[in-house]
Amino acid sequence: MRTMKKEDMKTRDILMLALFGVFASGFAAAGSLSLDGSWGFRFEEGKPLEEVAKPDFAAMDTIPVPACYDMMPKWYMKRGTGLYRRSFTLARPMKDAVLVVDGMGVRAKFELDGKDLGLHPYPYARLEIPVGHLAAGEHSVFAAVDNILSWPRVKLARPYYDFYFYGGFYHGVKLVEREPKIFVRTLDYKTGRIEVEVENGGDSAVTLAFDGGQEVNVKLSDGRVAATVPNFRLWSPDTPNLHRMSVQLSTLNFKLSTRFGIRQIEARDRKIYLNGKELFLKGFNRHESDWLNGAATGEALMLQDIQRLKALGGNFIRGAHYQQCERFLDLCDENGVLVWEESLGWGNGQGYVNNNFPPSELKDAEFCEMQVKETRDMVRASFNHPSVVIYGFLNECASHKKECKSLVDTLAETIRAENPGRLVTFACNITDGDICCTNMDIVSFNAYPGTIPMVPGDNAQFRKSVSESFNGIVARFRQRYPEKPIMVSESGCGGEFGRRGEYSSPNTEEFQDEYLTNIFETLWANPDVVGFSIWQMNDGRTRERFGGKAVSAMFGGSIAGVYDRLRRPKLSSKTVEKYFKMK
Repeated sequence: MRTMKKEDMKTRDILMLALFGVFASGFAAAGSLSLDGSWGFRFEEGKPLEEVAKPDFAAMDTIPVPACYDMMPKWYMKRGTGLYRRSFTLARPMKDAVLVVDGMGVRAKFELDGKDLGLHPYPYARLEIPVGHLAAGEHSVFAAVDNILSWPRVKLARPYYDFYFYGGFYHGVKLVEREPKIFVRTLDYKTGRIEVEVENGGDSAVTLAFDGGQEVNVKLSDGRVAATVPNFRLWSPDTPNLHRMSVQLSTLNFKLSTRFGIRQIEARDRKIYLNGKELFLKGFNRHESDWLNGAATGEALMLQDIQRLKALGGNFIRGAHYQQCERFLDLCDENGVLVWEESLGWGNGQGYVNNNFPPSELKDAEFCEMQVKETRDMVRASFNHPSVVIYGFLNECASHKKECKSLVDTLAETIRAENPGRLVTFACNITDGDICCTNMDIVSFNAYPGTIPMVPGDNAQFRKSVSESFNGIVARFRQRYPEKPIMVSESGCGGEFGRRGEYSSPNTEEFQDEYLTNIFETLWANPDVVGFSIWQMNDGRTRERFGGKAVSAMFGGSIAGVYDRLRRPKLSSKTVEKYFKMK
């Protein structure tokens, strides 16, 4: 690959960016600087970043950030490495800068002014990469983003995972000044009592103010202090009230600020309670995905999905199967949507996938260490979002195996050690022989009776199969776990938009509607079930042609959405609305 001299490289970048009508340089006071916009770009097909990550690459194109490069016509569905570079200008120095990346895929290497910022192998995660001091003036940032799914280079993203891994930056890049993090815990939802934790706060004196009101001077003890929010209002799906808190440390010359909600989520006596009231979870599994733009979904699309959920009478989204982006959680906070957030995993340790894609990740020490890190980072990133009421991990893992239980228990304790005030679970599809639900707050299971495999029979047989299967699974879990709440974390089936037929053949809209009706009638009549999240909200791309023996989806994607890939409602949407509004 030809390289360029620094002067030529800078001139080439400016000319390329000017040609596309955007000059990639921004000005901001010390604090934060968005690096979104147009970057110089080059795609190296089939090559991992280790072979091509050279900051002085010749930029042949430009590309926006955020965007998925493998959704662009020029590099559509291609695997390889995208090389990015742009310049920016700081009006003032940054004392201790951090590069924040809100989701990328699937590995990325960064440099800033020639300084190596490391390799980051955490798809979808919110990366906070230490940079250090930056002087006022012009700077250059480089990134190599690789979307090749190859073990052992890539351990958290496997080709058999039942969703598509896109290449690029999903939700933006920015520089921020490092500041202590604030974590807010609800101590008593009845009185508005909270605990404020300030990272590295020690025993400092602090000044708190809520919602722009009167300041209160308090003293931290080991970084924590309890306080009562004046005129507090509870957060719930019906009344998503939010509070703003500012924190002034005696050791800082600026104020910290965070938004939070007061609410308490509990699992006890076979039920889930929010603010002391019994809660039934009803909603969808949702991928952060768009057929045209991949994982780089915009805020408008996120809000459209939320508004569709609320219009149906739903209150719940399971963020399948990875960390959710910051803005989506903001919108869920603001619109009263309960969220299950989970770290990245799918089918790990299961023979039906590892036989085709060895080795078993559960026996790999680095994979397990990465799971712990990404789960802890996820919890800390979404800590102050009241919408997040459940944390999960390792979707459909081999929960009948001892090595799986060891990791599941470690991940559960990792979450609880942060004391986030959330419930812990994972989506289990080993409904006989599971040994991992013992340490969960909720027993959550995935089941697809009559459709995986596709053996529905006639209408009566189909209805009987669904009823006997779900009620049987619930009864067995109830016998094993007498007091735990039980929910169905996944079920649903395909229904191709526009494919209609009087006989309700598989994959027609009528068949999907019949199946969901059978599920609703069974679950809504079972007092032991506390929630149901439909698989899934929207049709979307899965493995396409890259899943080896795991390729089985129609048209390279899933048609199990209640909405199609363009978010158009299918016949089943009316049935979903009918049953959601019953609860």
